[in-house]
Amino acid sequence: MATTINFNMVDDKGKASKTSVRVPSTFAISDYVEFAQAFAQLLVNVSNARITGVSVNFSVDLSSLGLKTVASGVASVAVKMQGIFSTVAGIIAKWLIPAPLEVNVVSGSDDFDQADPDIAPLVSAFEDGIAVTGGTMEFTNGRGSDITAISTLRETFRRRQPG
Repeated sequence: MATTINFNMVDDKGKASKTSVRVPSTFAISDYVEFAQAFAQLLVNVSNARITGVSVNFSVDLSSLGLKTVASGVASVAVKMQGIFSTVAGIIAKWLIPAPLEVNVVSGSDDFDQADPDIAPLVSAFEDGIAVTGGTMEFTNGRGSDITAISTLRETFRRRQPG
């Protein structure tokens, strides 16, 4: 599986776009940073846009985990589970999970049941992190502020782009 490097760009009207490149997944993280910096320079040399950020996305093979391989006939990716969290810096963190299980929504509301045995560990992971070999990996917002507590967990409906 290839590693994807996304280059976010904006024009003088504030309109955002991105371009992505794929590279082999056999390099060290420092090599991806060096590559991204070099390619960013090549991009700005041929573009009138400004680069606002770069992200490196690694693929992870999950086939050996036996996860769900077929989507339910009632699944809709336009329906989302939206979590809003507080962070140490006081700036919120948000995330969306597509096609949540409707049975986890409290009847007569749009709130997910945080005591549910599938929902509680998810919330706990966001608040406390997930233990990995090198320590505990904490969830953050886009600015790197550690997530500390959940504010809301509700069902939302988002428009979906065709395709």
